[in-house]
Amino acid sequence: MTSSLRECSLEETLAKAQAIAPQLGITRVTDTTWLDRVGIPVYASIRPSAQNGSLCVNAGKGLRPAEARVGAYMEAIEFAAAEFRAEDRDLAFLSASEIAGQKTARFDFIDLCPLLGRKASSDEKLPCVAATDFATGEHVYVPAELVFAPFHGPGGPRLFGSSSNGLSSGNTALEATVHGLAELLERDVHAFHLIRDTSRPVDLDTVSGHAAELVRRARNAGLEVVLRTSANAFGLPFFQAYMLEPDDTAPVAIAFGAGLHTSRDIAAVRAIAEAAQSRLSHIHGGRDDIIERHNYFDKAARKAEAEATAQLRAKVSDRDGLLSMSDVPDHSGEVDSISAAGTLLRDRAAWVGVEQLLTVDLTPVAGSGLHVVRVLAPGLESFQHDLQRVGRRLAAHASSADRAEEAVA
Repeated sequence: MTSSLRECSLEETLAKAQAIAPQLGITRVTDTTWLDRVGIPVYASIRPSAQNGSLCVNAGKGLRPAEARVGAYMEAIEFAAAEFRAEDRDLAFLSASEIAGQKTARFDFIDLCPLLGRKASSDEKLPCVAATDFATGEHVYVPAELVFAPFHGPGGPRLFGSSSNGLSSGNTALEATVHGLAELLERDVHAFHLIRDTSRPVDLDTVSGHAAELVRRARNAGLEVVLRTSANAFGLPFFQAYMLEPDDTAPVAIAFGAGLHTSRDIAAVRAIAEAAQSRLSHIHGGRDDIIERHNYFDKAARKAEAEATAQLRAKVSDRDGLLSMSDVPDHSGEVDSISAAGTLLRDRAAWVGVEQLLTVDLTPVAGSGLHVVRVLAPGLESFQHDLQRVGRRLAAHASSADRAEEAVA
């Protein structure tokens, strides 16, 4: 497929998703592509019964409508499966030191990346669930807050916030795990980017194949496309894509997407298609989290939004250090199966000290042929503007960035 690796055809995956969707409260999956002028397929899934703190509307994207449709189903299934229901889970209560002190745990508590400034006393107990070590099959208890989204369970401080990072689905548990690990690595690279932007632009004239087709559609719609890449600790292809309207005052002046994969082409397609999905999510207006950005700028005044947009446009449009697409790493020749992709991703995570890959099975309907997992890789970072979680690697990186700025000053 153009934007992911699957062990079954799109038709098979769609049939499985449609069969269980009503049981999970998914009432409709609809084509929203026509709401925008770009023509890159985006579908929306509607789940009115979503818990407070989750999403009622999810989305899927891709080069082809079938990919976007399946993606919308799968994301809605993931979010439904990740909601915490006390009757379905046995919780254990452990302190931070007890979590890290488990015989089967190969990480320190700080490697789980708690929220910046959040503190827990040594004797406070956190609600935990059993995860499985991907390599050994051993059980390791991890904070339930890292597994469920949202987590409304009993007891303990909230140290991590709610996130979908590493939440993934697939036709097999392995397929789902590989997708989740790729997302964890992507978010790790993006976290370092937010602290210090080292990205460089990619010459779009050197982009070919499916990614070039997505660029063509956006340009034909009168949008400027920017594709940037960042060298990273994993040596994997990572892209940031931007779709820019000519006018900074346009309702969706700049849309952003990111992608990381073993395949350079798939990573680029994912980034560009996600930028198109971001545009359509704002235009459609159904996603709950979109409102937060609107409210922020409504309070800060629209002038501030226009200024921020202009600054971002200038930053991402800077062509200093222009690269050819061929300069970006590509490992597609090394990957001929889902298993091979997983091995490569695990090996690259180990480069930065990740010693353990953990999964929690969240599959909502047994025997459906679809699997949902939460993937955890202690040591990988997950920092966002609205969810500032920091581990030891990002803290060290931020300190070195501060020292570098002081030296320049």
